Amino acid sequence: MKNIYRYKIPDAGEIMPEGWIKRQMERDLTEGYVGHFHKVHPTVSHDVFLKQDRLSKRRFSFEKEWWSGEHEGYWKDSVIRMAFLTGNREYIRRSHQWIREILENTGEDGYIGIYRKGDEPYHRFRHPRGNGELWTTSRILMAMLAYYEFTGNVNVLEAAETAVMLDMDQYRDQNYFSAESRGGGVSHGIGFFEVLEWLYRLTKKTEYLDFACKLYDNFNRGRVRDDDLKTSRLQDINRLFKKHGAHIAEGLFVPALIAQITELPEHRKAEKKVFSKLKVHTTPGGAMRCDEWIKGRRGTADERYEYCGIAEMISPLSRIISMTGDLELSDRIETMVLNAGQGARLPVLTALSYLTSDNRIRINHWELGGRETYDAVHLAAACCVLNGGRVMPYFVEAMWLKDMNEDGLTANLFGPCRIHTELGGIRVEVSEETGYPFSDRVRFMFSPAQPVSFPFSIRKPHGCRSVEVSHPAGAVMEDHDDRITLRHTWKKGDPVDIRFHFQVRKVKQPRSSTVPARGLYLKRGPLVYALPFGHRIKKRKEYRGSGFHRYRIRATDRKGWKYKIRSDTDFHFMAAKDENPLYPWENGTVKLTGSLVNNHNKPVPVELVPMGSTIFRRVTFALDDDQ
Repeated sequence: MKNIYRYKIPDAGEIMPEGWIKRQMERDLTEGYVGHFHKVHPTVSHDVFLKQDRLSKRRFSFEKEWWSGEHEGYWKDSVIRMAFLTGNREYIRRSHQWIREILENTGEDGYIGIYRKGDEPYHRFRHPRGNGELWTTSRILMAMLAYYEFTGNVNVLEAAETAVMLDMDQYRDQNYFSAESRGGGVSHGIGFFEVLEWLYRLTKKTEYLDFACKLYDNFNRGRVRDDDLKTSRLQDINRLFKKHGAHIAEGLFVPALIAQITELPEHRKAEKKVFSKLKVHTTPGGAMRCDEWIKGRRGTADERYEYCGIAEMISPLSRIISMTGDLELSDRIETMVLNAGQGARLPVLTALSYLTSDNRIRINHWELGGRETYDAVHLAAACCVLNGGRVMPYFVEAMWLKDMNEDGLTANLFGPCRIHTELGGIRVEVSEETGYPFSDRVRFMFSPAQPVSFPFSIRKPHGCRSVEVSHPAGAVMEDHDDRITLRHTWKKGDPVDIRFHFQVRKVKQPRSSTVPARGLYLKRGPLVYALPFGHRIKKRKEYRGSGFHRYRIRATDRKGWKYKIRSDTDFHFMAAKDENPLYPWENGTVKLTGSLVNNHNKPVPVELVPMGSTIFRRVTFALDDDQ
């Protein structure tokens, strides 16, 4: 077995959300559209993995034939994860039924996919042109493998392995990515690497790594539309990302995976270029700019980004962290999820914005496809709204890491949760009590089945170099650049108290459409702060009597939109009265107080709030000309 990991991602179900994270997921599942999407739009109700009747390049209800497979996979992945993470019995029963039906319809060869069996062109594995063969299979297998880890049902793992082995056999002697296609279905096949890596992690069978290398070589040689992650493209230092953003998010970890497997210098170089380029395209709120296409544009507060690019990037980032041990990438996950991710959705997930910008004072409701609107479906495609239900479950998956070098635990992404796992053959539970990111304090309470020695590490988030630690007597503390490690024999009731001393940071941004020269935005810890503007929201269309709608939202106040900032102005942090809020995004919590400069060059006192609590907002302010 080849060890390609520094950390192990815990199995689904080992980390359970608490506090505001659990409450948000409970509401998204039962009050939001996540648990009810079959009533909102038929795209998830075609049972394509049961009927297996699609033909490639044949539209179905005016949509590409593979869209329903993508949508059904997204939906079932989000519902299954939310059901088990929140302990919702109704949706757990529904999850059991879904998986049982898929297992009953795999057929003798074990195929899990959407295409009709046959030897003619456009049938299963017989695609001369565009198709979604590997992509749709990968999306439902992400749901199935999560279900396996939640339940321990080995029949599901065996079915997933059989299906993937079948795919590998079919494409072992041909290049999947050579199919002629102007669409994105073939290049979406890069999502299949997630399944290959996960199966290797579960089974330690090197066949999955071997096929990953073969498949990436095919990708490099293929004629895919979305080619930004080809090795040659990555190594071109003069070329930024240009093509479809969701494809880049889905495959972001693939260069790192191949570099870990092969250890070849060309792949190591390509792996590093991923993040040097991604940094250029990242907005203050942490998202990768793309209005479908990245176009080589720099990420600023005025650039739009797609919700799929947020949701699809969390899992690849956590996989890169697990392989490379680069905990600084966890800052990227927190920033993206807690700012752009929360700021593009309603507090209860009844609607979200397909395309969003950090700076926003109006929503273009008449744009083709209505991508900027807050909608429970979106005319352009349902992918973004369905991905909305996957964000927090995948965030929870990455909150803890298991140290492969020393059989220890690392607190990675912070927030209220608990982990119950096994270390050194002993059951260990650690609860994480915090209101983070609305509190700087975290308490860890240890509850092992019996005293057990292991290193416990706490990531240093967002450049925080001043971390206050209170630990049990006898624990030995080590201070590393990216983490603090406590070595101790842990007993039931042992506490560790952490306080992060975050500073308010003024971060530079280059010129953009509403920032004519240079600008600044304000960040403290993981949260980006914004000047909020009032709004009026109206329901414009209800979908199929479901109680879910498309909305029209307009700003009621533009005062302050053109305010500027002075670089020497201090902003002060106002802590929340409740350090463990259950509804932080809608009720208001922490603030920054300071002053901005109006059109008359006069200072105006303002209160800035977390970007994720706003719809209309100003994040980046132009520097005052006098500066």
